[in-house]
Amino acid sequence: MQLHLIWDFDGTLYDTYPQMAQTLCDALADLGRQADPAEAYALIKRTVFFAIREYAVRYNLPAETLQEGFFRRHMQDTVFPPMPGMMDCLRQASRMGCRHYLFTHRGYLAKAQLAADGLDSLFVDAVTHEDGFPDKPAPDAILHLMKKHGFTAGDALMVGDRDIDILSGRAAGTRGILMDPDGYYRETAVDFRVQTLTEIPALLRKLEAEREAPRP
Repeated sequence: MQLHLIWDFDGTLYDTYPQMAQTLCDALADLGRQADPAEAYALIKRTVFFAIREYAVRYNLPAETLQEGFFRRHMQDTVFPPMPGMMDCLRQASRMGCRHYLFTHRGYLAKAQLAADGLDSLFVDAVTHEDGFPDKPAPDAILHLMKKHGFTAGDALMVGDRDIDILSGRAAGTRGILMDPDGYYRETAVDFRVQTLTEIPALLRKLEAEREAPRP
């Protein structure tokens, strides 16, 4: 049986959080406010909308105005650096017979970046913002991928860097791999934890061996 890996984009496949944190700081500066990029990074690790609400309340700003400023700048970011070991991780998993899927809140630029890096052919399918599914932790997009491509939750793993990634997978019945090197989600219950993507191929080999081992 194949393993089906459902990947998050931001902070999992691509190292976009520093970029987003600076973008939020720049949007605040446009409104005459200052923020520390390190703090913005930590808040965005919750969610972008959480970070926007926090700063809007702190600086007595309309959240809608700050949100518009952030996304106006955010759309100008069109090139994203890969996480260390990402390309090798995906290719090793593919050679093992795993199938890759993308589930991200980001829009079409996520697929464009995969194509620019020559990785789009490794992905069976992708769900982005334009597809209109509810945001994580809702499981709808994962359930859609399972139904469309004919695999079960028992053969799937949701891979992400935030609790909402893991929760969306759990709500769909899948196991999860949480990549949390900075310990933002120590309290999150999850099947597997890794510090970097380089650990995942070995984990997949272990899981595959367990699946193939004869049962007593």
